[in-house]
Amino acid sequence: MNSIMEDMLCYWSILTLIQWRKEMEKIELFSEKADCCACGACMNICPKHAISMVEDEYGFKYPSINEELCIRCGVCKSVCGYQNKKETNEPLHTYVACTQTTNIVESASGGVFAALAKAFLEKGGIVYGVALEQIDGELVPLHIGIERKEDLHKLLGSKYVQSNVGTVYAKIKMQLHEGRRVMFSGSPCQVAGLKAYLGNKEYDNLILIDIICHGVPSIQFFNSYLHELEKKLKGRVVDFKFRDKSKGWGLVSRVDYINASNKPKSRSINARESSYYHLFLAGDIYRENCYSCKYASKNRPGDITLGDYWGIEKEHPEYLTANGGVFDERKGVSCMILSTEKAKAFVEEVRDSVQLQESTFEKAARKNGQLVHPTPCSERREKVLEMYADLGYKAIDKWFIKKLGIKMIPIYIIDRIPVSLKKGIRRILK
Repeated sequence: MNSIMEDMLCYWSILTLIQWRKEMEKIELFSEKADCCACGACMNICPKHAISMVEDEYGFKYPSINEELCIRCGVCKSVCGYQNKKETNEPLHTYVACTQTTNIVESASGGVFAALAKAFLEKGGIVYGVALEQIDGELVPLHIGIERKEDLHKLLGSKYVQSNVGTVYAKIKMQLHEGRRVMFSGSPCQVAGLKAYLGNKEYDNLILIDIICHGVPSIQFFNSYLHELEKKLKGRVVDFKFRDKSKGWGLVSRVDYINASNKPKSRSINARESSYYHLFLAGDIYRENCYSCKYASKNRPGDITLGDYWGIEKEHPEYLTANGGVFDERKGVSCMILSTEKAKAFVEEVRDSVQLQESTFEKAARKNGQLVHPTPCSERREKVLEMYADLGYKAIDKWFIKKLGIKMIPIYIIDRIPVSLKKGIRRILK
């Protein structure tokens, strides 16, 4: 009997030791939420598919490890570019830019991404970017790859929400090894995530484009806003344009929906009328790491950086059509920064696709603060997110309307004045 008891005690001790070692070796991907940008590199690299992206109470996604599948190889920790890699690229050239080959109205700013992507596709390349896809009744921003010019429209326009990268890093690696030319566009942290997944190896057949990013709200928060919008419209949202240029270059969104009579309808929404847009511009609803983002600097992870050239009328008035230049600010003007020799060679290759004029990084950064520092965390962020988690988006909308109150009336009137007339009035007043 004693022998049996001793064997059982020994067996229990061994199991306890194994469990203790397993617990001790557990991998911690991040200690604070500010240490994770949700680029998805760790999920993509895991050889056992043990990592999934899980939403927190505010809808922000963070990697979670299935301990039953994890083999403690540590590759997920080493692939984290956000925590481990310092970007050292410096701006080589900064341009004022706009498209010469695509419909500028379909793009958020000067249509430069559309022009570069179109030229890339014409040469047999694959272009990755963010599309809003209908999935289970919701609009989900997904990274997808396209090979036809006819599909380029899916990737055009700003998306002020964090996209789902999914498993595109693995697809891109396979395509690069097959000798295909690949262009990837995304937020700086997503570009850095792809680079880290690829082992920071330089690929001559890969062009990386990062955007000037303010910060990203969660997909869940965005869709909660759309569901609240559907109640007001009494319809079903089928598409959303964060920047609609049908009335000029500015901050006006457009929602496409099917009304109660099953007829397609559209409505323009100015940033100042929209609770989502207002909170986005105020920096109230970004994920934690955005407020300390290391990519909000001149050291960019991409070969090319693209964004709006805000402040063009002050930095380069000589370039505008009103002063005899070639850029029409009513249609949108882009800022393009080249950070690598590969970028310079590529832009020279597609030079006929874009109109370029020299600028400086300092001029471009004057009204693009995220080129020199992250968006500061607002004092209201915690209150707004807690309100959302406890009471839902309807409470956010009510709070926003109450906050503006009577101020909504002049906003409503002013926002219905055509953009061209507003700019004419401003010129007269100057």
